[in-house]
Amino acid sequence: MSPRAYDSTLRKQTEAETIHRIIEATVSLHAQKGALATTHADIAEAAGVSVATVYKHFPSRESLLPHCSGMVAREAPHIDVEAIIGARSRKEKLARLVEALHEQYRYFHPWTRWSARDAPSLPALAQLAEQSRQRREILVRTVLDAAAGHPVDEDTFALAMVILDYPAWQRLDRMLNDPGRVADAAGHALQLLMSRLPEQKGRK
Repeated sequence: MSPRAYDSTLRKQTEAETIHRIIEATVSLHAQKGALATTHADIAEAAGVSVATVYKHFPSRESLLPHCSGMVAREAPHIDVEAIIGARSRKEKLARLVEALHEQYRYFHPWTRWSARDAPSLPALAQLAEQSRQRREILVRTVLDAAAGHPVDEDTFALAMVILDYPAWQRLDRMLNDPGRVADAAGHALQLLMSRLPEQKGRK
């Protein structure tokens, strides 16, 4: 390798490391105080770079968000849909659904807790939140349909989302302060809701 090619490779590697440090620092700051309250100066200090360097790679808060969400999502608990709907009984399907959602809520909570405040001012964050909501609704509908043995009606689905959505988990977590009790409470409410529906014969 020629000296010029080596220098170019080294510069690219150094730049990639700098970008990684900036994203890592931003992820940590967003967990501490949210995206809207995090400034480029905060990021520069946490990453050990100049403010100009942060602006060079990420000119705005919104330009950072996809990179930060990607870094956080890569470490998130995986939801195995097949394992959930493959449970033998309705009760077990619903319990696995609650457990999977709550595990994700606990993991994402340091960042999600700021979304309601920040999303109206950050369209990129609002878009990420909407995508997450859509994925969650698809998951819940898939599991409810499998648990019932037929497509559930819209009223049942809407009520299930009230029970299973992040704000409900957040309130239960604050009040009960015990993951097991939180899961039991949500699971019991979901079981009661689904008990209104006939279970198709031959399917659990």
